[in-house]
Amino acid sequence: MRTERILDLADEFFRLARHRVPPEWLETDLTMPQLKVLLTLYIDGPQTCGALASVLDLSLPTMTGILTRLDRRGYLERERDSADSRRVVSSLSLRGGELVDRMWASGREELARVLSDVAEEDLHTVERALRVLIDALSSSPAHAYPAQMSSPR
Repeated sequence: MRTERILDLADEFFRLARHRVPPEWLETDLTMPQLKVLLTLYIDGPQTCGALASVLDLSLPTMTGILTRLDRRGYLERERDSADSRRVVSSLSLRGGELVDRMWASGREELARVLSDVAEEDLHTVERALRVLIDALSSSPAHAYPAQMSSPR
């Protein structure tokens, strides 16, 4: 089955790629849940504690603790929802946005290094394959997470 072969190749790709994780990602002093929160806010925009807890499959008390620690370290801005003052919406602060920007850029730079060794004709194939995957993801309403319902960055 072709799908199974593609999945096997994807597994091999990710096993090899994990050894090329940019140093900036490994040098951060954030916990994995904290990093996941920052990345979710970066990609999906401002969120309530409940939305973040839901998309990251964490309890509300756990998410509250993570948000409090990120706020104390200056990575978040938190403000009351203008429509419902009981709700608090978290977004990236300038410092948080800059951190994720640097991490995102370092990932792109590493991928650029890998792609620099790929022949031009193969780059066209990679580009086409990515376009096919992007189109498939864009047209598929299934499996959307709550945090992805907001407008992307």
